Amino acid sequence: MSFMKHVPLLVLAAMAVACSRTPEPPARANAPSADKRAAASGRISEQQALALLVSQLKAHKVADLDCLTFASETDAPANGKAERWEFAAREIHDARCGGDPAISHVRDRYAVSATGSVQVYDAAEADYTRF
Repeated sequence: MSFMKHVPLLVLAAMAVACSRTPEPPARANAPSADKRAAASGRISEQQALALLVSQLKAHKVADLDCLTFASETDAPANGKAERWEFAAREIHDARCGGDPAISHVRDRYAVSATGSVQVYDAAEADYTRF
């Protein structure tokens, strides 16, 4: 009879474990990419920073990535390389992605550092936070 008293607790414990949502971390490559090796030098080009950003967005499985375009918001340095690049992710509105073609909303803003870290702009905090 004491077993029957513990059955509801066992069922609740099993449901709690089964229903918990723990996100899986994004997969990481074992070998550093050419962009990450270049980032280790302290300065990266706009193209390298954009490649790092897109790879992070793909790793985090950002939806409808093919309906976004990225515009640099960093003043271009004289030698074309910088320690940090900022990008605006704008929505593409066309027949494939939908929306009004006359409007191009900024969905997010990102900062990519030469160390390879990516940050996303948090409007509520008015600052970049870890992506």
